[in-house]
Amino acid sequence: MAEETGHTARPGSELPTMRYLANGRPKEVRYWAAEAGPGTFAPNTEVDRLLWLSPTAARVRLTQPRDRTLVDALLNSLHMT
Repeated sequence: MAEETGHTARPGSELPTMRYLANGRPKEVRYWAAEAGPGTFAPNTEVDRLLWLSPTAARVRLTQPRDRTLVDALLNSLHMT
C-alpha cells in the first residue's frame, strides 16, 4: 500500500471511521493501524515533514480532538492502553 509519506505501509487492524463536515460537506474517512515499510520521503502537498513521536507527545500536538480518539484506538489495538 502506497502512503503519502513515500513509504509503503502494511495495514493492520481497522480503526474507527471518522465522519465530519469538510468545507460544509459531509466527509467519511476510514483509518487503519499500519506499520511503516521502506521508502523515501519527499515533502509534498499532503505531508511537509515526518516526525515520529510517542503517543503522549502526538496527542498534545494534534489540532483536531477527533484525532485523539484515533490515537487511543491505535494504542488499544496494539494493547498498549
